[in-house]
Amino acid sequence: MPEQRNPYRGSRAWLRLPFQTKDGSVHRLDLMADTGSPAGLILRPDLMALLAHRMTGPRESNLGSLAGGWLRLYAPELGLVELVRGYGNDNAANIARRSHPDFVGVVGLPVLRLAEYGGNADEFWIRTPTAPSPPHNPAI
Repeated sequence: MPEQRNPYRGSRAWLRLPFQTKDGSVHRLDLMADTGSPAGLILRPDLMALLAHRMTGPRESNLGSLAGGWLRLYAPELGLVELVRGYGNDNAANIARRSHPDFVGVVGLPVLRLAEYGGNADEFWIRTPTAPSPPHNPAI
């Protein structure tokens, strides 16, 4: 089962996720994982502008205005090639960067739920969901 495992950076769970631009180039971003975030992604605004396939209206949050748009998550090795909703916001990106200087934003619950995710004392992981077992129908 394909998966990505990352040791914690400080005390933070994180993922390196690739995104494809409209011109087909792929950018891999180190994102702090936040299972409590209702936003799929919140990135630095410059990255949001680079990666967005289409911008949408802003959304207000406790971090201020979030510039919305659709991004192409491009991780075929994990079975994740999806358009996902994301946002650009300096405040969220700065909070992530304070946890680790390589973090450029946050990946939240809507994106994490596209796969199986979890962690233990040493690392955080995301993997291709396992197929459900077929129902057991014993012959009569």
